[in-house]
Amino acid sequence: MFFCITIFFSAAFLFGGYILISYFYDITMEREIEAAVEQYQYNKFVVQANLITRGAAWLEGDTDGAYDIGSMASDMSDMTALYTMDKAELFSGFPAKADVDGLLPDVTDNHVCYRFYTIGDREYLLTAGIVSHGEAGVYLVTGTDVERVSGQQEQMIAKFGAVYGVTIGVGSLLIFGLSYLLTKSVKNLTEATKKISDGNYSQRVKEGGTDEVGQLARNFNRMAHAVEEKVQELSDSARQKEDFVANFAHELKTPLTSMIGYADRIYHKEMPREEQKRAAWYIWNEGMRLEALSHKLMDMTVLNHKDFVLQETETQALFRELTADVEYLVSEKEVSLRCSVESAYIDVEYDLFKTLFLNLVDNAVKAGATEIRVTGCRCSAEYVVQVQDDGSGIPAQEIQRITEAFYMVDKSRSRKQHGAGIGLALAEKIAQIHGSTLEFESDGVNGTTVSICFKCKGAADDE
Repeated sequence: MFFCITIFFSAAFLFGGYILISYFYDITMEREIEAAVEQYQYNKFVVQANLITRGAAWLEGDTDGAYDIGSMASDMSDMTALYTMDKAELFSGFPAKADVDGLLPDVTDNHVCYRFYTIGDREYLLTAGIVSHGEAGVYLVTGTDVERVSGQQEQMIAKFGAVYGVTIGVGSLLIFGLSYLLTKSVKNLTEATKKISDGNYSQRVKEGGTDEVGQLARNFNRMAHAVEEKVQELSDSARQKEDFVANFAHELKTPLTSMIGYADRIYHKEMPREEQKRAAWYIWNEGMRLEALSHKLMDMTVLNHKDFVLQETETQALFRELTADVEYLVSEKEVSLRCSVESAYIDVEYDLFKTLFLNLVDNAVKAGATEIRVTGCRCSAEYVVQVQDDGSGIPAQEIQRITEAFYMVDKSRSRKQHGAGIGLALAEKIAQIHGSTLEFESDGVNGTTVSICFKCKGAADDE
């Protein structure tokens, strides 16, 4: 960029200087030619006056030595020369080595010729024509010194060269600075893209200005941020899938090992009736856990591949049915369930929401809760449902991961209660189908509060 712009402006400056100097030289030479022609006309007048007064005898007298034509040169300006019509020299004020008679063949009666001659180390403009009166006539050659014009041209070229050198030098620095400023951001972008391609997705470029380069930098940073987020999402997804497979294999291995071991003991050994019943109970218990796990996984698979239609439902009627459905669960564990919800209309898929509610209550029971409170209230344009328990709670550092499949805060307790870490993952997917997410609040000691928000259609008494 620097060299192209410098070469272009250098060539343009040179061409412009050449045009200007040539134009000045041509104009000056035209003026010199006009002055030379005027001087020739003056000298012609002097010669013609002598021809009129003296006639042809004057020329013949000069030949015989009676007259000295050279004395007339004092009345004429610049260097002059006179030749007969036969081109014989009558008088010459030019240096002896000056061959000025070569101009005479081009002269006619009605045509004055001029030509540039170098005589010695100086340049002259020669003007030649015929001066006649009656039958007498001579060739008149006048020489005008134009060396100063060439000197002025050389001075102009020298000054132009100095100005050209300074201008190109300063201009080159400016062009280099501008080129550097323009390409610096592009080079930074290039380096940033290379680093991103090498895996450094946190790379950013400095933003500045409101011009196109600044906008490009901002757009690049937004793109890099989006790429980083997407890569992080893919990494998290890959990690979750790896954890899912590892945890799934572990969840299968533990009960299957127990089942195979107890089945082998029953098959190969004679055992008392009580030991057979105990072994059969272990096989049944582990089988029930595998069955629960298979149902959960199937539910998650269905949720990922099916579209659900939400229907407008009145909240008080909905939670009356839901609390009745989980009554057996809480009564078996001697857990108190209290439900207090305001009347409003929300869009839900009944079976899915029942599954979500059952999982939240079941999770609270497994956490050792003695009391579970379910509340629902309107908040602006939303309806907030909360399930609050006084169980063991969730450590703050674990809250971000509890909706991952197979993730369990207390693995030993969960396995004893046929848990596999699928319940909250399933509940989170159901919440997403309803356009919401599960929000958990817990200090790890004093129970847990789970909130889910729905779009509120208004209270029942608003109709």
